[in-house]
Amino acid sequence: MAKLEIEKDTLTLTGAAVASATLVGLAWLMDALRRDRWARQMHRKLVDLLLNALTADDPVTARHSRRVADLTSVLAGACGGLSRPELATLRVAALLHDMGKIDDRFFLIVHSRKRLSEEQRAEIKHHPHLSATILQPLEEMHPGIQKIVSSHHECWDGSGYPCGIGGHEIPLAARIIAVADVFDAMTQPRKYKGPMPVEEALEKLDEGAGHQFDPRLVALVESGPVLAQWTQIALQGQRDEQDHLENPNPTERAIEHVAAEV
Repeated sequence: MAKLEIEKDTLTLTGAAVASATLVGLAWLMDALRRDRWARQMHRKLVDLLLNALTADDPVTARHSRRVADLTSVLAGACGGLSRPELATLRVAALLHDMGKIDDRFFLIVHSRKRLSEEQRAEIKHHPHLSATILQPLEEMHPGIQKIVSSHHECWDGSGYPCGIGGHEIPLAARIIAVADVFDAMTQPRKYKGPMPVEEALEKLDEGAGHQFDPRLVALVESGPVLAQWTQIALQGQRDEQDHLENPNPTERAIEHVAAEV
């Protein structure tokens, strides 16, 4: 009888220990989840902060960056081969790929209506490296983001900048951004040019396939689902840009005033 009582007590103590350990584990998990949510909230605020800084300095580039992020998300989804964290890194890289252009030395180059001189062309090639430097604090949460941003002007045939790498040496995310970046630049209106029709922009991408761009990505852009969404993004962007051209905000008016004198 005494032995049975001891066994009951032992089972009770064991159950209490298990329950206690479970509660401790749940408490740790809840705390970890709270800390993870806080970290993700702070991450979003940091990205928003950087985007706001870009918008305040150059709203045209900021709108371009948002469209490029949307275009890359569509293309990456069709491309496959990227994990969920890699897709998140790609989107942040696309949003912030031109952060380096906030440097004052690029202002007149970015907003000039005249043909760039050789010196200016050489100078603007520094912006991918500067973008990567600015984004260094995001590297821990988004491994590889600096390499992606610094490589978005590299070319498939190795003729790009800043490092002259080519083919699969260029991160896939950077290759995706490169196609989206050029497509958006061609299809959106500016004070000094009208928008290029989507069909003509596709012809330009075709011409660059295998030279400037990864040919597989260009082929995916021309596939039905991707093309339909890219066309929708381009047309909405044209409406937005035209509205801003007709009703510029104070920053855009100031930029236009300076650009007219350059």
